Amino acid sequence: MMAHSYSVDMRNTLMGAAFTCFRDRGLAKTTMSDVAREAKVSRSTLYQYFTDKEHLLEACAETAAERFYQRMAQAMDEGKTLRDRLALAAAFVTSALRVVEGQLFYDRDEVNILLTRNSRALLKDCADFIGPYIAAARVTGEVRRDIDVPAASEWFARMLFSLFTTPSPLFDVSDSERTRDFVAQFVVDGFTPDPSAARRRRP
Repeated sequence: MMAHSYSVDMRNTLMGAAFTCFRDRGLAKTTMSDVAREAKVSRSTLYQYFTDKEHLLEACAETAAERFYQRMAQAMDEGKTLRDRLALAAAFVTSALRVVEGQLFYDRDEVNILLTRNSRALLKDCADFIGPYIAAARVTGEVRRDIDVPAASEWFARMLFSLFTTPSPLFDVSDSERTRDFVAQFVVDGFTPDPSAARRRRP
């Protein structure tokens, strides 16, 4: 048991050293030797945990993703409805864009490292994170009972990616309140029952 705890602690120490090196030297210039030196361990010790720099970077990206979604969940918890929560998620993601552009709302380096993951993995992570919120809204009746939760989750994840990558000709995405309003107008409408359709189905 003690050996397992030590292994976990060492892995965390090595990733912490990697984050420091990425911050100081940049992703491209950091070497495994730099990380070992920062962690005050031998290179052989580092290679016992991470076979190469790509493996180390992947582990750091996963850690950055976990922290990112923890913060995103905290932001979404301020909303009481699915509409509110998804609008808050959009505002949070656009705040991450401002980090990348230079304003230090939280750890810029974690966002940069998170973005090293391939787009398919990023999209899946985001959809998997959003899914439980839509599933819960289906149970409470806020969205229609027959909604395809994975498809709806991926659709909204794609919306978040679009807000992050593509400037709007209509509004400034750096304005969190305007972003929330924009998303809240439309985001849940496609998920909710259509009263007119229900009337048409009546005999």
